[in-house]
Amino acid sequence: MFSVVIPVFNCENTITAVLESVVGQTRIDLIKEIIIVNDGSTDSTGDVIQNFINVHETLKIIYIQQDNQGASAARNKAIRLACGEWIALLDGDDLWDCSKIERQYELISKNPDMVFLGSHVPLKFWWKKHSGLYKLSAKELCVRSMPTTPSVVFKKEAGLQHGLFREDMHYCEDIQFFQKFLLDDSYYVLAEELVEISFAKKYFAQSGLSSRLYEMHKGRNRNVRELRKMGLITDRYMYFMLAINEFKFIRRYILQKIEKVLRGE
Repeated sequence: MFSVVIPVFNCENTITAVLESVVGQTRIDLIKEIIIVNDGSTDSTGDVIQNFINVHETLKIIYIQQDNQGASAARNKAIRLACGEWIALLDGDDLWDCSKIERQYELISKNPDMVFLGSHVPLKFWWKKHSGLYKLSAKELCVRSMPTTPSVVFKKEAGLQHGLFREDMHYCEDIQFFQKFLLDDSYYVLAEELVEISFAKKYFAQSGLSSRLYEMHKGRNRNVRELRKMGLITDRYMYFMLAINEFKFIRRYILQKIEKVLRGE
């Protein structure tokens, strides 16, 4: 049912734990294959992956190497090759809870029209907190960029229809793709913690794309404008959210500077 897609780049210290979180799923029988795309790693990531494959010979693990083209290109290559009806996304430094696939399968089975599902905790917009399974609106997605990429599963056919990930974007390209599922009236998020994000680093503080605040800020604004072009929000709401995003960026920038001072950098 599920094809697990994992783009990797210089993940020698984390990829084994990531793969173990996949093979340790309570419903491993639902995982049809694991597709790993090595996006031009310059460390020993490839050797670590090959060793893992050798130890787990009974699993269908497809390993692909390519020159560095970015995470989106790596994901797209794997998705196009996938045999599963559903795509399950994962990154080279994130972990799945052992019940993730089982839990998502339960919800998919109960909601046959579902084509997109992720998870996020806390599931909160402005001052209102939600629990259980929740269908996001375009306005709510503007407020909070969710769900996190490694929590997402989606129907391959629907993903292909929406054009997959933009390979010319390097910031917020995940939400840019995900928000197209709003057109299917199927943007579901579960208020449960099914993944551990970037377990080797703090999400908004250390190395990685999320520390580049200005580029992330521009990416969020680009996504808001695209929602307007899709006819999912009004001009007034778009300008309101662009102003809110400006405030959020300034706040994050100040907090990051304070954190660096406290660390003595």
